[in-house]
Amino acid sequence: MASFYKSVANKSYVNLFYSVCIALDDYLANRLLNNDKTRLVYSSTEYALVKRSGQNEWNNANLPFVNYRMDEKTFGGTRNWFSMEGYAQGIYIEELRKKLRICPISISFDCTYWTGRDDDYQFATDTMLIDAAAETKLEFYLDYNGTLVKDIAIVEFNFDTSPKFTETDWLTQNEIMAFSLNPKIQTWLTLDTAEGFCIPKTVLLNYCVKHDLVVGNTTIESIEYEQLLTFTVDHINQKITI
Repeated sequence: MASFYKSVANKSYVNLFYSVCIALDDYLANRLLNNDKTRLVYSSTEYALVKRSGQNEWNNANLPFVNYRMDEKTFGGTRNWFSMEGYAQGIYIEELRKKLRICPISISFDCTYWTGRDDDYQFATDTMLIDAAAETKLEFYLDYNGTLVKDIAIVEFNFDTSPKFTETDWLTQNEIMAFSLNPKIQTWLTLDTAEGFCIPKTVLLNYCVKHDLVVGNTTIESIEYEQLLTFTVDHINQKITI
């Protein structure tokens, strides 16, 4: 079914959210999962164990894994990034040789790390505490008719190393430990709509391959952009079945 909105259907809507998810996905896999993206689950913490155990018959090999899912979007953030000039007139983008209107937004995620080993738990918590002590910056790109435009995102973590879950008995019996990361990401939202603005194909391809979303006998080179985007969007929007 085609989108209700014309700007979505004609590809002039710049969907920044999926770009942020892919950048966060890369970061979490690199820092906590030895770049194994099959251990990332796009789910709320409440349903993470259900979704993870649904992917495989449950055993210790399912651990560690990380779940994440958007909680909310808000205007602004902790940094005073708002500029009336940028909002009303735009900021000149050298790569495009034109101005783009922008405003700062924040995207919050429900995100939890799960493991069955105490030494892995200690390593993961120390790794993330070190990252949280300094500024964690993500970089990602948008493709404007073949020209790559860089955007940045600043990550703030809200740690909780003693989270409370309703599955307490199940966690205890299976000796599973967890801690919450709950990142809030501040970035720039492009206000202008312009046909041809999209996530680079190479980024989508890398995401789909590492998540094992490309299946069948189709060769990588022959996969169309729209198919890669569909794989990505469908993966992020998977429903929970119980």
